[in-house]
Amino acid sequence: MIFIEPRPAKIVYIALLIISCTWLGLIFAAPWLMNGRHPMTAIVIYQGFSAVCHQRFERSYFFNGFPLAVCSRCTGIYFGFLAALLLLPLVRGLTAGSIAKRRWLAIAAIPLLLDFSVGAIGLINNTFFSRTATGFLFGAVLAFYLLPLLISAYATVANTESAHGI
Repeated sequence: MIFIEPRPAKIVYIALLIISCTWLGLIFAAPWLMNGRHPMTAIVIYQGFSAVCHQRFERSYFFNGFPLAVCSRCTGIYFGFLAALLLLPLVRGLTAGSIAKRRWLAIAAIPLLLDFSVGAIGLINNTFFSRTATGFLFGAVLAFYLLPLLISAYATVANTESAHGI
C-alpha cells in the first residue's frame, strides 16, 4: 500500500468533487433552462451531453417538464459516482493510495451489461429502476477506482516536478 501526502490527495478529491457536482448540476440545468426561457443555453448543454449519452426521450427522467440531459442509466452512473465519492473518505480515507483491482470494476459492469443486453435483444424490457440501479452500482465502484488512481497520478506528477525544481 502506498501512503500519499494528505495535501495532494485533498486537492484531487476536492477538484473531482467540484467536477462531479458541476456535471450533475448541468444535467439538471438543461431542462430547468429550457423551461425558464433560456432555450439556447439549454440546447448547448443538451448538445454537449449528446457526446456521452444517447439521450433517448423515453429512457430519461424529466425535470420541469423536460428530459434530463442524460438517460436514466447515465443519471444512475453519475449519481452513483458522486455518492461513492462522498463516502470514500469515510470508508477508505484519502491517503491510502491503493488502487482497487480492475476486476471489481469489471464485476460492477456485469449487471449493467446484462441489463443492456437483455433489453437490446428483446429478451425482457429493462426498466427505469434497472437502468438507474445498474448505472448507480457501476458509477459507485468507478469512484473507488478512479479517485485513488487520480490521486496517485497527481502525487507522481507533483513529486516529479519538485524533484526537477519546477
